Amino acid sequence: MRMGPIDVEQLLPHRGPMLLISEVIFFDSQKAATRAVVSKHWPLTDATGANAMVLIELVAQTAGVSNGWGLVQKEGPEVDHRGWIVGIKRSRLWVETIPLGSVVETVAENAFAYDGLCEVRGTAKIGGQVAAEVTLQLMQAQKNG
Repeated sequence: MRMGPIDVEQLLPHRGPMLLISEVIFFDSQKAATRAVVSKHWPLTDATGANAMVLIELVAQTAGVSNGWGLVQKEGPEVDHRGWIVGIKRSRLWVETIPLGSVVETVAENAFAYDGLCEVRGTAKIGGQVAAEVTLQLMQAQKNG
């Protein structure tokens, strides 16, 4: 298991306000943990805070850290991080709104992978309390040509 710090932009295609992760805590090719601070610049955010649906995106981005690292290990540091097609298999959100400035810690782990499809299970916590449990199905976008 590798401990941060790492520039998350080396592993994810997200930029600007769509890059929600503030810090990578640890990662390997199967599991990652990240930290994020809720910002007014995030999508689905207003003066009261962020809609809890952003927790699903945090799980997806955290999964992207571990799976992105797996690609770097397999194909080298110049690998094309073209993104992932993500399906939400299951989600349970325990909050409706996340106040601005809240710290969200997210863990995502690959449950299985088969023929380009990967299932990921993730948990997002705020103040040590579970705020979301999410199961995603990932498929990496194919290269053109």
